[in-house]
Amino acid sequence: MERLPKIALLTTVVWLCFLSEIYAQTGDLRLLKEEQKRLEKAPHYVTDTAYLNVVNQIAFLYADSYPDSALKILKVNTLHCEKIAYEKGETDGYKITGNAYMTKGDYANALNWYTKSYELAEKMGYKTAFPGIRNNIGLVYMSQGNYTVALNEFYAALKSANEINDQFVAASTLNNIAIIHFYQGKLREADSTYQKTLVIAKKMADTIGVILAYNNIAEINIEQHALPLALANLNLAYALAVKKDNPEMLTVVSHSLGSTYFQLDSLNKAAVYFETASRIARKHHYSTSACKAVIGLARVYERQGFLKKALEAGLDGLQQARNMGHTQLLRDANEIVSVIYEKMGDGLNSLTYFKEFKIYSDSLRNVESERVANMYDAKLEFSKKEDALHQKNLQQQWLIFAALAAVTLLGMILLFVIRNRKKLDYTYKQLQRKNLVIESQRKKAEETLDELKSTQVQLIQSEKMASLGELTAGIAHEIQNPLNFVTNFSETSIELLDEMKDELEKGNREEAREIAAEVIANLEKINQHGKRADSIVKGMLQHSRASSGQKEATDINALVDEYIHLSYHSLRAKDKSFHATINRDFDPDLGPLMLVAQDIGRVILNLLNNAFYTTHQKQNQVTGPEYEPTVSLSTKKTGNKLVITVADNGNGMPDDIRKKVFQPFFTTKPTGQGTGLGLSLSYDIITKGYGGTMEVQSQEGEGAVFTITLPGLG
Repeated sequence: MERLPKIALLTTVVWLCFLSEIYAQTGDLRLLKEEQKRLEKAPHYVTDTAYLNVVNQIAFLYADSYPDSALKILKVNTLHCEKIAYEKGETDGYKITGNAYMTKGDYANALNWYTKSYELAEKMGYKTAFPGIRNNIGLVYMSQGNYTVALNEFYAALKSANEINDQFVAASTLNNIAIIHFYQGKLREADSTYQKTLVIAKKMADTIGVILAYNNIAEINIEQHALPLALANLNLAYALAVKKDNPEMLTVVSHSLGSTYFQLDSLNKAAVYFETASRIARKHHYSTSACKAVIGLARVYERQGFLKKALEAGLDGLQQARNMGHTQLLRDANEIVSVIYEKMGDGLNSLTYFKEFKIYSDSLRNVESERVANMYDAKLEFSKKEDALHQKNLQQQWLIFAALAAVTLLGMILLFVIRNRKKLDYTYKQLQRKNLVIESQRKKAEETLDELKSTQVQLIQSEKMASLGELTAGIAHEIQNPLNFVTNFSETSIELLDEMKDELEKGNREEAREIAAEVIANLEKINQHGKRADSIVKGMLQHSRASSGQKEATDINALVDEYIHLSYHSLRAKDKSFHATINRDFDPDLGPLMLVAQDIGRVILNLLNNAFYTTHQKQNQVTGPEYEPTVSLSTKKTGNKLVITVADNGNGMPDDIRKKVFQPFFTTKPTGQGTGLGLSLSYDIITKGYGGTMEVQSQEGEGAVFTITLPGLG
């Protein structure tokens, strides 16, 4: 189910709490305006608290659909309240002002006005207002994604509601707590809390609360893929709304049913419920709900292929959204209108409305980014110490490893020194032979060190800490080589010292000097190989650090070729039977390009890992020799643009999967084998870091082609 129905329900809950707290006698705008006109006939009506309350009621009803109009009304009305020191009216006016700013998505101002309302209520002892205001403050933080603070506010509101036995506000607050559980993916807790609101609503004989509870529980059912149960709960809610003859609840539940059937691709039923929601909302001037329903109808007609009807509905919804100045609905209406024009072959109009869609989408994305950032800030507040401890433990592990290696090395040197004091029969010829062997091994060690450095360059953009574990065996092997050299040199040095002692006893000082020179040379080599072991440890520590992000001249062909080897052999390390044909088509005229090699390498490695993974999966599914896994890479410079292509002949993907591959947390891999972040992060690096594009073409069963375009590199 879409998130929009949930937000609509949330707004409805707040509205119900507000009415039950202040204006339970009426919610009809027409009747309120008639009462306003009647009261205005009195000579000093602006000092009449009854008049000020009615104006607050009217502003409250405007706050959801016409927030700017509500703010204009409230600006004047709160001044009237202040002049006659009507603090209760001021408190309510501040709270409704916060509601209007919430509708506009201006959370900073909403929080400011709610805070003013609460402070004034607290000052005058207006205790019945406490839970509702704290609940609304919690809604601000929830909208920003700061769930920790939001929950604190909700539980404070729940406590205040229980103290004054306000079960209505208690149920509303529990509903909001359940919504946070839902956002956090805690479906069991969300369902349990919604069930509590249902119990309270039934106990109070609050039919509206029961309807909302069934509606929200149905959303949990859908997330749990229990679609029959979801429809059963929505049908219960709809039946109660019909029996209650409550137009707002009929609008809400009809929209939820329409969205649910649309998701199930039951388009005729979806159209019926959207039409019902639109008709009722228009009749009762529920502007926001009417606009949502019309946009829903446009989507249904577009999917059914009724493009003319779809365009009429889409443009109708767009006009309603413009009248309200509702950013989210302006985004949705422009999007569906653009899609419809595209299907009708009117590219110019499609592009015009698509630009409008992007403007409003980017605006909302900024708000969503702030909400997500705040959510992660709240999570990080709890995990900061754990992460710091983890990093400290990791550093300590390397320090302990280095210390143990040093202690082991020292112990081995001492052990061999003691043992080799007894060996006095080695000849000068044997020493020369060992020197030749040592020289050969030194050259081999230098070659091994060069290979290790080359491997480090290729691995620097991979998941560093994860790859570090896979490199452990190789690291141990490379450290063992200098240890072997140290052992051999120390043995030889002991023998030479013994020979030098004999020569000194014989009085052959010249011979003793020559032997001393050889001992010094051996000690220098011991020092050299000790430093080599130290450099290996330091190199691995450097491997674990993040890149600086500094652009530098990069041979893109060499970079791509390095990651081909890394990705291919990483998979073969897990399955030695896997073999693949790798085709390279590199532009030989590509010179060094200014890039952040670590970032581009991460993108290339991710695409290669996916390509080898899917060809490996297909190889395991196909029996017989007719299938040969193949991965192709190309680089090409066109004008001032660099084009990199990664293609495979794996399983490919259907259109519905292809459209989602760049979405965060989307993965088709089994649980535990993929985070769903690789392609999303790669897409962000290319589009946001370089202003480029990343596209994918694929047919199910025929493989996939990923194309990266980087501009401004000429």
